[in-house]
Amino acid sequence: MINITFGETFDKVQECFEESSIKDQLESITIIRDVKGKIRLFLEPLENSNLEKDILDNLKKSLDQKLGPYYGQDIWLPQGEKDGYKNLIDVIREERVLAEWDDESQPRWYVLERHVAKQAWTNQKEVELPWPQEVVDEGHKPAIVSFFSFKGGVGRTTTLVATALTLARHGHRVAIVDLDLESPGISTIFFPDTEASFPGAIDYLLEKNIQGENWKLSAHLQLVNDPILLGDVEKSLPILGAGNVDNNYLEKLARLDCQNILDFNNPLLKTWHDMFKELNAAARKLDFILLDTRTGFHDIGGLAIADLSHAAVIFGTQSRQSWKGLTHVIRRLARPLAPEPLPVLLIHALAPGLGVPGREQELQDFREQAYTIFQDNYYSENVPNSTDKDASFYPIVIDWQSELRREITLFQRDYTPEEDSRLWGIIDVLTGKSYQQLAEKICSIFKRKLNK
Repeated sequence: MINITFGETFDKVQECFEESSIKDQLESITIIRDVKGKIRLFLEPLENSNLEKDILDNLKKSLDQKLGPYYGQDIWLPQGEKDGYKNLIDVIREERVLAEWDDESQPRWYVLERHVAKQAWTNQKEVELPWPQEVVDEGHKPAIVSFFSFKGGVGRTTTLVATALTLARHGHRVAIVDLDLESPGISTIFFPDTEASFPGAIDYLLEKNIQGENWKLSAHLQLVNDPILLGDVEKSLPILGAGNVDNNYLEKLARLDCQNILDFNNPLLKTWHDMFKELNAAARKLDFILLDTRTGFHDIGGLAIADLSHAAVIFGTQSRQSWKGLTHVIRRLARPLAPEPLPVLLIHALAPGLGVPGREQELQDFREQAYTIFQDNYYSENVPNSTDKDASFYPIVIDWQSELRREITLFQRDYTPEEDSRLWGIIDVLTGKSYQQLAEKICSIFKRKLNK
């Protein structure tokens, strides 16, 4: 019994071709790995080449020997275009991508992965955004920015709120969308329980496909207007929460098909786009839309940072566990088949505070690790200098802050001097130096300024 693993199958296929003369007669080799992990092949011969049966039989024997149970027993050739395989071959050519090891020599190597789920994390093709980057840079549409953490408890939601307040207090029109549908919390930060129970993103995604124009997002936005939060400027901060976590919430969540959300047969992707367009119209032209996303390799989190956003803010801590997950996230955001990688801002979360022993060593270790991982997984060429503070890998440090350790509430719980003092204290922390630095960097990505 041949004992190989899922992760070894591609290497074994390459070994088979290195040992066979068939390689010299091929224009391309496409490895197709099905939903169970089994391997099938699509071979395109060079023009005027005639693959002899003996050579193909020897290749099949080699594949059977090296792949064992992972060999799917199928090799397809372009001759299939003349019979019932034509549609299959068209799909292969349309959906395959160049293999990581392809070096542009003959034959070309392609890979086609067939997935049951996690398409938002495994997709390598460029997906159309709700609106193009160009119109964002020109100031005609808001920049959509996702906040993502591989692990929980690192202050992602708090940082998003702080960034929204900082941007708003400096003259920008900002909206917040809670896409952490499995663990929502934005509404409870800004509103008491009597007001936090409100339709939100989950209702839009479900109801819009049924009710159409009868379901208006503008009727379900919550507005923050408190001048203590937003400053003296007359403005509001629109909030589209996740939705009311009542007895029906799980039933709604269970009806959202996010497994293959990038499939053209899934209408949900268009609904996501419509939601952002309707939000911008309802809020009367925004500058920024900030998305709070799900932790880990969740479908909605992958969709948000890679296929719905114009930039991403990602959070890491100086731990092996955090870096192991973030490496895959950074590789996804490199978008190898797109003209440019997604703009990324890296947060060094839960860093030791000033005066804490070991702080400088941890900051240095984090910077060095970030540079190495971005160099290997994000940049295809022209890697900036390791000391370039404007580069994606150069982290914004957000210290562990005891003032934010407990539940944060940004509404008046009662009207007393003590309550005013509490609220002002939290605002001072949430609009402090680190969060202002983050807001400035977000503005700079989109050629905007943090107004004084």
